[in-house]
Amino acid sequence: MEQQTQKWPNALVLLRHGQSRYNEERELVNRGVLKTYSAALKAMRDADYPLSAQGVNQAKKTARFLKKHYGRFDIIFTSPFARALKTAQIVARQFPTAQFIIEERIREKEFGIADGLTAEELKEFFPHEYARKQKEKKYYYRPPGGESYPDVNLRIWSFLNTLVREHARTNILIVSHSAVMLCFRKLLEKLDETDLLRIDKDDELKNCGIISYHYDPHLKPKPKLKLEFYNKILE
Repeated sequence: MEQQTQKWPNALVLLRHGQSRYNEERELVNRGVLKTYSAALKAMRDADYPLSAQGVNQAKKTARFLKKHYGRFDIIFTSPFARALKTAQIVARQFPTAQFIIEERIREKEFGIADGLTAEELKEFFPHEYARKQKEKKYYYRPPGGESYPDVNLRIWSFLNTLVREHARTNILIVSHSAVMLCFRKLLEKLDETDLLRIDKDDELKNCGIISYHYDPHLKPKPKLKLEFYNKILE
């Protein structure tokens, strides 16, 4: 009887894309090795940042783990952004029968005018926006042309409604981005702003980090998805 009334997927697995060229350079910027991003990277759209060589290797290793741990996926949803799409394509080789769907609602959080800028560049070029960001903080700040976390929550809420309506009792893999995956946690676990920012600070989602949920019919007050693990990576 419970199986007939189940609305959620049996398994919902979220995978962050492998290391991108942008991630590679951001690490060097954060360490002070680079002052800013390369001209080649600055000339690209966020949507077009490719995987690095390390990112490709991460995706291959993760794909093997997913096959061993889950066996099969019915559907693989991926962000259309190049780094996520390539990661999903690598993983999909292990699951040739899975339906492969490019889904706009799970794309990266939009950064607007702040896209591709270091903190110092934002402060230099847009001092008013820098000051506003310090005031409004990470969760609610929406750069011109960009999104806040609540904005992303709205499209992820829409996507989850689609899963409940159309994909009950299936195994789902979603390949996406760190901010988007945090929004999944926020909605599925009913976290607040403080919870989400604490998770992001204490255990920042790594490239090819995995978040896994499984359906638990015994959860109260009603059956739903239960967190199995967060930010698992393959060393």
